[in-house]
Amino acid sequence: MSLELFRNVSCCLLSIASSASLLQAQAIDAPEPQTGSEILWSLQKLDTLGRALYVAAHPDDENTSLISYLSLGRKYDTAYLSLTRGDGGQNLIGPELRDQLGVIRTQELLEARKVDGGQQFFSRARDFGFSKHPDETFRIWDREGVLADTVWVIRNFQPDVLITRFSPVPGTTHGHHTASTILALEAFEAAADPERFPEQLDFVNTWQAKRVVWNTSSWFFRNNNVTFDEEKYSRLDVGGFEPLLGRSYNEIASVSRSMHLSQGFGTSIDRGSRIEYFEHLAGAPVEGDIFSGVDTTWDRVEGSDTVQLKVKEVIASFDVTNPAKSVPALLELRDAIGSLPETNWALRKRAELDRIVLSCMGLDLRALSSDHYVQNGDVMRISIELINRSQVAARLAGVAVPFVDLVEQPNLELRFNERINHNLTASISEDTPLPQPYWLEKEGSLGMFDVEDQLLIGKAENDPAFYAEVAIEVMGRSILVGLPIEYRDVDPAKGETIRPVRNLPAAAVEFANPVSLFPNYISRQVDVSVSALLDDVSGQLSLELPRGWKVEPEYYEVETIRSGGSRNYSFTVTPRPAAEQVSIAARLSTMSGEFKQSVAQIEYEHIREQTVFARAETRAVSLEVARLGQRVGYLPGAGDVVPASIREIGYEVVELSAESFDPNVLASLDTVVVGIRAYNTIDNIEAIMEDLFRFTEKGGTVVVQYNTNRALKTHKFAPYSLNISRDRVTDETADVRVIAPEHPVMNVPNQISAEDFEHWTQERGLYFPNSWDRAFQPIFSINDPGETPSEGSLLVAPYGEGYFVYTGISWFRQLPAGVPGAYRIFANILSLGHDPES
Repeated sequence: MSLELFRNVSCCLLSIASSASLLQAQAIDAPEPQTGSEILWSLQKLDTLGRALYVAAHPDDENTSLISYLSLGRKYDTAYLSLTRGDGGQNLIGPELRDQLGVIRTQELLEARKVDGGQQFFSRARDFGFSKHPDETFRIWDREGVLADTVWVIRNFQPDVLITRFSPVPGTTHGHHTASTILALEAFEAAADPERFPEQLDFVNTWQAKRVVWNTSSWFFRNNNVTFDEEKYSRLDVGGFEPLLGRSYNEIASVSRSMHLSQGFGTSIDRGSRIEYFEHLAGAPVEGDIFSGVDTTWDRVEGSDTVQLKVKEVIASFDVTNPAKSVPALLELRDAIGSLPETNWALRKRAELDRIVLSCMGLDLRALSSDHYVQNGDVMRISIELINRSQVAARLAGVAVPFVDLVEQPNLELRFNERINHNLTASISEDTPLPQPYWLEKEGSLGMFDVEDQLLIGKAENDPAFYAEVAIEVMGRSILVGLPIEYRDVDPAKGETIRPVRNLPAAAVEFANPVSLFPNYISRQVDVSVSALLDDVSGQLSLELPRGWKVEPEYYEVETIRSGGSRNYSFTVTPRPAAEQVSIAARLSTMSGEFKQSVAQIEYEHIREQTVFARAETRAVSLEVARLGQRVGYLPGAGDVVPASIREIGYEVVELSAESFDPNVLASLDTVVVGIRAYNTIDNIEAIMEDLFRFTEKGGTVVVQYNTNRALKTHKFAPYSLNISRDRVTDETADVRVIAPEHPVMNVPNQISAEDFEHWTQERGLYFPNSWDRAFQPIFSINDPGETPSEGSLLVAPYGEGYFVYTGISWFRQLPAGVPGAYRIFANILSLGHDPES
C-alpha cells in the first residue's frame, strides 16, 4: 500500500470516527489469541446475523446466563444497556463510593462482557440510591434525557429483539428497575419515529426492533406473593454446552457474574439445564422463540448471495489444526463483503472477518511504551511489536499515531515466527486531556451525568488517548488495526503485566480527610499532601477559604519533592463562630502552573487500573457537637470510611481486625462500632459478637450498623432477639418522628432537634429490623410517603452495665458527606453510658 493511500485511508477513517455512530469504529481491535476451534466458532458467527439488546438499570442486573447463551450459543450480537453505572450502591471490596464506585462497577461490567461475549452500553442516568417507585425515579432522572439515550443506543446497535429484566408494573422491586422497562418500551416506539429526537439522525437512522420481551422468573412472583404459572410464558433452555469453546453457557455466565465483586456476586460455577421465561410486552407476538420472525441469515442483506456461498465454503473446508490454510478463501470472502453496500451489517461483518484473518495467521501485534505514566509535553517512545506465526505472506505497510499526526511507511515483511519491532517517538501535546472518565468531566446533577457530546453518550468508557493504527498487508489486501499504547512490566510475583499508558499531571494535592469537622468552632489542624507524580516539584502551597475563616500559616514554601515522593503539610484553620458547611480548597503554585486536583488511582486485580481526578478540597463543617468517652474500636465490615468520621468528632479510633480479633483489646475501649454488613462478610463474626456481648455486660457500648438479611454468617444479631427485614426509607427528607424524646440518645451530650435531620443525603436508612425484644427501645419512627411507619432504624438496649445499639441508619453515607446532624446524633450514640468526667 502506498504512503499516500495509507494517508487517505487513515484520514478517511478518522473522519468517520468523528461523525459516525459509536459502533462504527475506524479500525478493528487486535484479536486475542484463539484456538482453531474458537476460530471455527467465529466463522459460524460470521454466518449469523441477529442482535439482542438487554435493558436494565444497574451493573449486575443483567442475566449473564441469557447473554452468554444468545452471544455464544446463538451467536447473535448481544449487548447490555445499563441505564446507570451503579454509583449509588455499596462497595464490598474497598472504601470507594459514589463516582469512584461507579468507575469500578463500569469496569466490572466490561470484564463481565469480555467473558460472556456481549457489548456494554450506558445512559447518562445516575444511580442516586434505592428508589421504591418509578415515579420517584423519574422525578430525579431527566426522563426525556434517559429516553433519548436509550433511543440513541437502539438506533446505533439496531437490535432485532429488546429484552428487559424487569416488569413495567411497579411492585416490590427497585424503582430504577421498573423505570428501565418503561423506558425500553417507550424507546422501542420512539427509535422508529423520525419526529423523536431528530438531532440524532445526523449520525444514525431510525430503527424498528421486532419486539420487546420481559425475561421473567419465579423470583419476581414470589416477591409479590403471586403464583408463578410457567405455562403462560415462552421458554428457552440456556444451559447448553458449546463444544468449540469447551464450556457450557452457564459455566461462562458464572464466571461473568463473578466479575461483580464490589457487590459480592462471586458465585460457584453452574452447569446443566437452565430454563429462562419470557413475557411478550410489545411488537410482534412471540411464536415459540423470542427471535421468531427474525431473519438471522445473510438473506437480510441485499445482494449477499455470493457472500453466503463463500461463508459456507470456508466453514466446510476449515481445518482447525491449520487455520492459515483458509486465509486465501477468507480474503476472497472479504472482497465479496467489500462489494456490498456499506450497511451496518456489512461493516460489522467485514470487521469480524478481518479479525478472523489475523487470528488464522496467529498474528500477535501490540503497541508498547517504555513508560507507564507520561506527562504532557513528554516524548513517548513507542515500539510496534508484531509476530506472524504462519506462512501467509504479510507486511507491515503503514503505521499512524493519530494523536501526533505521525504517519510512517515501514514496509517490513512479516516472516514466519520472526518478531518485528518498529520503533518511533511521539511528542505528547501540552493540551492532551487527562484520562478523566468522560461522564465525570462536569459536575452533573443528582439524577444525571452532564455529557453534551452526542458521540460519547452510550459509550462504556473513554477511547484510549494514546493509540496507534497499523496497516497490515495480507496477500495484497490491507487490514487496518487499532492498538492502544500499553506498558509492559514484569512483576516477579505475577509475571508479565500489561497496563494502559496514562498521562498524569506533574503534581497532585489532596486533603487527608474529605470532611473536616470543626466542633464548637474551635481551630483545628487540616492536613494536605503534595505528591510529585512524574517530575520533581517545588512551589507554594496555600488554601482557599471562605470569607471570615482564617488559616496559619498563610502558605508553605514547598521545597523540592523528588519524583514519586510526597510530603504532608499542616495548616491551622479557624472557622467563623457560626454553624455552616463550606468548601476549603488547596492550591500548589509552581513555575510551570497551578495544581488544584487530587488524583485517585483505583487498582483491583479483577479490573483494569483506573484514574479519577477531583478538585482538591475538603468539606468543612462547623457545628456545635460534644462527646463522652475517649477510645472507640472499629471492626470493619464491607468497607467504609466511618472510622475517619469518628476521628473527626475527636475520638481516638482503634481499628480492630476480624482475622486476628483479640478480646483483650476491648478492655481499653469505651465503645465498639461494627462496620456495615459485618454479619454478611466476616466468617467468624458469631464468635466475635459473643466477645462484644461480654464487653457490653461489663459497661461498654456496642454499635452495630446495617446488615442485609441475606447471606448472613450469623443469626445471633444481638444479646436479645432481633429480626432484620428489608424495610428502608429512601427519601432523605422523610419526616423523622422521635418516639423516645427523653432518651439519652436525644439529649446527651447533644440536645437533638428537628434541624439535625435536615440536609441528609441519598436515604435515611436501610434493612431496618421489623421485630425485636422488649429490651430494645426504638428511638425514631420513619417512613417513605404513603408507607407504614418503621420504628426499627435505631434500637438501643441496656445489657448488663452497658448498651447494645443496632441501627440501620445510613451513617456510612451521612458522616462522609459531612451532614452536621448525623455527627451530633452519632456522637450521642457513641457517648451512651459514659461518664462526663471520662
